[in-house]
Amino acid sequence: MKIRLAPLLLLAACATQAPSPQVVQSWQSPAAEFPAICLLLRDDGTLAFKGGFEFYNPGKWRREGDRLTLTLGGVQPFPADISKAQLRGHQGGLTGYDAALRQLSYNIGLGNFYFHRGCK
Repeated sequence: MKIRLAPLLLLAACATQAPSPQVVQSWQSPAAEFPAICLLLRDDGTLAFKGGFEFYNPGKWRREGDRLTLTLGGVQPFPADISKAQLRGHQGGLTGYDAALRQLSYNIGLGNFYFHRGCK
């Protein structure tokens, strides 16, 4: 009696794969002088930009009370000069940043791009 293990192993591998991370929140900077940009926050703590800022993918996010902290991934240099100017000018909802950790803390907004719930 021959038993074919390959199909059984394939089925077992599929059954043990973790489900893909699901989007729990999405934020959008509407199109204006730049195309619309989406920020997707996933249930596993990862984030992804679509339509712009994709050079900061993959990133991470966490929520601390009313503050949303984004950790930028990618190889693009951290926007420290822009972050510093935004803090001084109270622009974009930025409440703090840590260039060494590549983290931005927001009420919700990135640069002069204001994000609103609603993209996928």
